[in-house]
Amino acid sequence: MITVVGMGRKCGDLTSDGRAAIEQADVVVVKSQRTHAAETVAIIRTDAVYCDDLYEDAVDFDSLNDAIVNRLNGFGKKKVAFCVVGEGADDTTVQKLSGVKIIHGVSLQSAVLGNNMPAGTVVYTAQDLCSANCVFPQPTVVKNIDDKYIASEIQLRLLTAFDVDTEVVFCYKNTVKTIPLSELTKQRYDYQAALFIAPKPLIERQVFSYQDCADILTILCGENGCPWDRAQTHKSIIKNVIEEAYELADALEKEDTDHAVEELGDLLMQVLFHLEIGRNNGEYEPEAVYSGLSRKLIDRHPHVFGEVVANNAEESLSVWDAQKLKEHKIKGTAENVLDVPRGMSALMRSQKVQSRSSKGGYDFADVNQIVAKVKEELEEFLNADEANRDMEGGDLLFTCVNLLRYLGVDSETALINSTEKYLNRVVECERLLAERGVQLKDLTQQQFDEIWDEAKHNVG
Repeated sequence: MITVVGMGRKCGDLTSDGRAAIEQADVVVVKSQRTHAAETVAIIRTDAVYCDDLYEDAVDFDSLNDAIVNRLNGFGKKKVAFCVVGEGADDTTVQKLSGVKIIHGVSLQSAVLGNNMPAGTVVYTAQDLCSANCVFPQPTVVKNIDDKYIASEIQLRLLTAFDVDTEVVFCYKNTVKTIPLSELTKQRYDYQAALFIAPKPLIERQVFSYQDCADILTILCGENGCPWDRAQTHKSIIKNVIEEAYELADALEKEDTDHAVEELGDLLMQVLFHLEIGRNNGEYEPEAVYSGLSRKLIDRHPHVFGEVVANNAEESLSVWDAQKLKEHKIKGTAENVLDVPRGMSALMRSQKVQSRSSKGGYDFADVNQIVAKVKEELEEFLNADEANRDMEGGDLLFTCVNLLRYLGVDSETALINSTEKYLNRVVECERLLAERGVQLKDLTQQQFDEIWDEAKHNVG
């Protein structure tokens, strides 16, 4: 039988029940000799077993805890008192034991919280926080901060969720003080060190999480929120999604990081807006969207989450397409091309239709056939009467898109880039004209060609 004895924060915290358990045990095991727990036990028993040798041999904390559990279980039916720092139940080794009795002690976080733990407070050991996937802006306790190296890592993790000047209640031995988060690495540390941090009020903060963004949208669309936001519907802001997506694409194309960060936020706002509208209308909960996306990502990557093999990006895309056809229950090329959304830009939709039909066998044998088709469509367009010019012009564009697709060029991106290049040249040409005090209409063709060539040379 194993009895866990919580030894508290410091010498003098041991309860009478804890002392009795130590006195009556057949075997007393202390997790580490380098703690006040060992000092206290040494006053009561001289035959205690320590686990410091296991610390030296362990490659990580998981293997250490496993080794200590094995040592404890190795005493069989003997009465074992396992003495740990703090409250007892929150010790990482104790959490791996089963069927034990726990004599609770003073918790390590009591110094920074007292008996008033705010609702929603999350408690980490230093190691747990360092390995956590995400840190959220919520009341947080971190204990067992052994040294400045771990403190530095903790500070970096906390800065992803809290402002740099957020107040931290910090405890080292018997000293408790309030410091800004920026000062965390300048403190003294040992296994007893602990901290408590809580986010500043929402409107005072500079660092936010995804959930904060969602909460702000909920406030804006709520009863006491913004009248304009509350009045919006899915249809009233459709164009906003498209506009923000194009603005993001422009920032990414220009490799403008600051602008891209802003536009990513604007696009995210549109997603959150639709999630909030859907929830308020009783259409769906946001969790349905998160779940649908997560399920899709798992199902369409059987080469990552399953047994399918994909050795390169092209094979991965083929796996994705095959899974998508299966999910949408698309059985033929006709259904596949009809599944292309009509809301796409004309160029993008044209290329997507051609790409899907190509996979069904609808494609040219080689690039020469497409070039010949472009020439044919150009001739038909030039010879078309007014009634047929739109149709023949569309055929010409469609064939040009096909040529670009066949050669691995995305027509939408190519046209965006060419338009931007032309725009820059026009702006530069206007600058050159103004610099020379002449107007475009006064130039000969040769003069215009010269100034246009100069503009091309200047801006590319």
